Amino acid sequence: MMKNYFTSENYSDHIIRIKGIDTTASYLVVGKDKTCLIDTGMGAGSLKDYIEKQLNKKVDFVILTHGHLDHCGGIYEFKDLPIYMNHLDIEMGNESNAVENRFKSLQKHGIELNEVQPNIDFSITKDLKDNDEFDLGDITLKAIYTPGHTHGMTMILIKEERTILFGDGCGVGVLLFLPYSTSVEEYHETLINLKKHEDEYDKIIRNHGTCESEKDLLDNVIECCELILERKDDKADIYDALPLHKDEKGLYYAKAIDPKTHNRLDGKFGNICYSEDKIYRK
Repeated sequence: MMKNYFTSENYSDHIIRIKGIDTTASYLVVGKDKTCLIDTGMGAGSLKDYIEKQLNKKVDFVILTHGHLDHCGGIYEFKDLPIYMNHLDIEMGNESNAVENRFKSLQKHGIELNEVQPNIDFSITKDLKDNDEFDLGDITLKAIYTPGHTHGMTMILIKEERTILFGDGCGVGVLLFLPYSTSVEEYHETLINLKKHEDEYDKIIRNHGTCESEKDLLDNVIECCELILERKDDKADIYDALPLHKDEKGLYYAKAIDPKTHNRLDGKFGNICYSEDKIYRK
């Protein structure tokens, strides 16, 4: 039986959401003159073939929101196109996206080693800077630099759609304990700066889970930062919400979660998972 590596849905007239076999989403933004692929998933199967043969689209360039394997793993097929990523994530991108790392994560989805795309050297990417804009003809993309989850994390504003891709930069469980994450203190500054863009968007899309959030998400995560910095957060157990990290010591959620649903007990959406050594800048 042929594997169904990808599914897709039309989010809007210009935006197609594509989910890989691990359910991580990438986004195809289709303009009158150009088409941009934002993130490339884990690299299981051929995303390029799916876009060209199933969606009847052709990618002109690629933007990577950050360097983690579930966002850059499929980039090999697009290596001859312009690829944009903040260069602060180059080292992490090369480490994270090694074939053996992605294969280890994909095995549970029934993927064999020969189904995993090769890696690239991320130094071939073009540096993605804050406020860079990309004209697709009748739609414009704007990069908003948002360090936190990684040092190079970048959100993408789809201007005419009044939609912003938060990606992993702000969500229901932002990971700030990883080796290439910033401190909570620095991340708080990022989110306060992001508030300046609130009047530019009405809708928030993401790469995981429901892939959509209400606008109060940003304020909820800012509140989490402030509670952590004041040492007034719940400092809650992560339970099994993070399978890859459940055996690690000293990881906490800012707000307590339901161990079954992993949703916040207070009914709000937006949370931060952090470690003690990542609270204040060094």
